[in-house]
Amino acid sequence: MFKRLAIAAAALALPFAALPAMAQDKGLDCMARSYTASQRAELAELGPRARFGDGGDANSAANAMGDIAMAAVESCISQLGWSQEEAMYAALYELGRVSEAGFRVSGQLSDSDLAAVDRALATGDRTALWASVERGLTGGMVGDTGGPSSADTIAMGAFILGTGLGEEEAVRVGILLGFMGLQRMGEREFLALQ
Repeated sequence: MFKRLAIAAAALALPFAALPAMAQDKGLDCMARSYTASQRAELAELGPRARFGDGGDANSAANAMGDIAMAAVESCISQLGWSQEEAMYAALYELGRVSEAGFRVSGQLSDSDLAAVDRALATGDRTALWASVERGLTGGMVGDTGGPSSADTIAMGAFILGTGLGEEEAVRVGILLGFMGLQRMGEREFLALQ
């Protein structure tokens, strides 16, 4: 995942599913619309083979998915003339979106596990959880190796306990939340620049 984040940061050097109407007007939907039929088919084929967080770098299927997503980002940079900052946040959003879709079909969490996570996310106030996820993502992007704070560990642990999933699924739930957090952060910051 961090390799993909480095690529997103590289978007700063580039030339200049349904979203809320405001996001559509500002261009984030450009990326989903820019995939060719061949790229969509390739993403669908790669998703079940992708492995995220299985020691070291993601596997070649996950890397290929990221490359396809970055091609969509680059296409939209050219089409819409995004600034460097807009391009970076759009890249975070799209890498998160494509990676989440791939993760959901990868089999790393079962359908019932994914349903448990989605149910838990749909209930209660998740402000502390998302803040924790985003701090972790930001720390990873800047190379902070200090690990999560006690409060962030508690927020994540409480959420995972609330899903009813076991300790062995915790890391995979964290990966899924990371991809969702990338989308949240990317969309929010992209729209703030409009």
